[in-house]
This record gives sequence, structure tokens and C-alpha cells, in this order.
Amino acid sequence: MDRRAFLRRAGGAVGSVGSCGGLAGCADLVDGDGRRAVAERDPPDRPDELTAESVGEYVAAYEEVRAHNRQAAAGAVEVSIDAAATFDHASGDDHYATAQHAGSVYHETDDGDRSVGELYGDPVPYLVTPDRTLRLDVRRRTAETDRQGGEGDGSDGGASDGNDTASGDERVSPPLGVRLLNVTGEARELGLTVTRREVGDVETSETVADRGVAVGPETAVELRSIANARGGYRVTARMEDDGITGQGRIEVGLPSADRGPNVDVVVDGDGVSTWHLPSFEGV
Repeated sequence: MDRRAFLRRAGGAVGSVGSCGGLAGCADLVDGDGRRAVAERDPPDRPDELTAESVGEYVAAYEEVRAHNRQAAAGAVEVSIDAAATFDHASGDDHYATAQHAGSVYHETDDGDRSVGELYGDPVPYLVTPDRTLRLDVRRRTAETDRQGGEGDGSDGGASDGNDTASGDERVSPPLGVRLLNVTGEARELGLTVTRREVGDVETSETVADRGVAVGPETAVELRSIANARGGYRVTARMEDDGITGQGRIEVGLPSADRGPNVDVVVDGDGVSTWHLPSFEGV
């Protein structure tokens, strides 16, 4: 989506009170407390059949309506929002996707003056099942911040820096990132280890990250910029529950998917699983 062109088109409607100007939402004006505001919209129906295509379309529509309704509740007189979603992976009835929204919002003062603001949301993960839609709030961190003593949920445990140790290697972008999703109703503590396994044709076993990560109930944590040297890596996630240790493990090569996180770690009622993430094309 061309955000500048989008805002230029939207900006043409500023000052034209009562005219839709092609903007979604302005035809649904309602009066409240003597002031006009955009009406809230009903959320989309969950698809009868959950497929990669239907889940992607549903999540994009859900994200768009959610963003619209937040602005409507805040008294906006016009809202123009676009949303996009990418299907990530599925296991049984559990389908995961990532959505993002962007657009413009207009507010009006008691004197009739109008202002326009830009909306641009970060990508957020969704879980969709036949009877549940869960949007997970995300907390984002970078491995560099943790190594420099910044805010974090754990330590490297003596692990080397996956970027600094690559001084003689080819750097790639985006770097390795891991997204941890907790779709349960309880907080979870996971141990995350990332090991460099291949440097060209040479096998190695260099730990570049080893830390504990706390993930709240029905939320997610993204750990970005773990390593940026071309090669192969192994991501291992561990969790202990009632004395039983669950583990998920996956091999990933750099360069990988064109997005912040390249790997998903999912904690659900069955334990821990790991997944490759596809490239993400947002708005």
C-alpha cells in the first residue's frame, strides 16, 4: 500500500463536512451527545470452512473492523482503514495468521474544525478455530537490547552474539527473529536456545542465544535480531509444566522469510510446537 498516496487521497476530503469523499465509514454517521460520529460496524462472521484463504480474508476483515470501531468509539467523524493478512500455519482446527492495518482518521471540534491523523498498526498474530478468534497483543524486543543490559525477561546465559561473531561472514536481512505465542489462559516461561549449525559447507555448534522468556496468557513476544550471518540455525524452545518438559525444535536458514520473525513458537494445550513463517506483505 502506498501510504503517501493514500493520505493524499484521504486529505482531499478534509473540510468537506457531510460529504463522503470516497472514504469508508463516513456514510455511517450517527448523532451522539449533539455531535456526529462514525457508527461502529459489526465484526465479520467466522468462515464455515477454515482454509488458508478463508482465514486470511476473515482475519484481514476482523482487523479492519476492530480498528474502525476503536476510532468510532473515540468520536471520529470519518475513518478510512485498509487491512491485510497472511496465513501462517495450521494444525488441526487451529489456524494462525498475521494481520496489519493502516489508514486515516478525522475528528471534528465543537467549532467545526477538522483534523486528520494517520493510523499504522504493527503486525499482530491471530488464532482462528471453529469457535474462537483470538488476537494476541505483542511485546517486541531485540537481542541487542538484552545483551546491552536493557529491558528483558532473561539473560543470554553466556551465549555469544550472533551478530558480532559474524564479523567475517556475509550479513543478511532481515535477521533471525522468533515469535512466541501463548494461546493458553496461563502465563508461561519458556527456555529459548538458538544454535548456529552451518557456516557455508562447514558444520558448527555455536550457541548464539540462550535465555528465558516469559509470555503472558493469550499474548505474544517477538525476539528480533538474534543473528544476521548467512547460514543454518537450530531454534529450540522448552517449557516445563507439572514436572513434564515439552520441547519444540526447528531448523532455519538465513536468509529466510521477509518479515521480522522468521520462526513461530506456539504454546497451546498440547505443549510446544515450532513453525516456519512465510514472508509477510503488510499494508
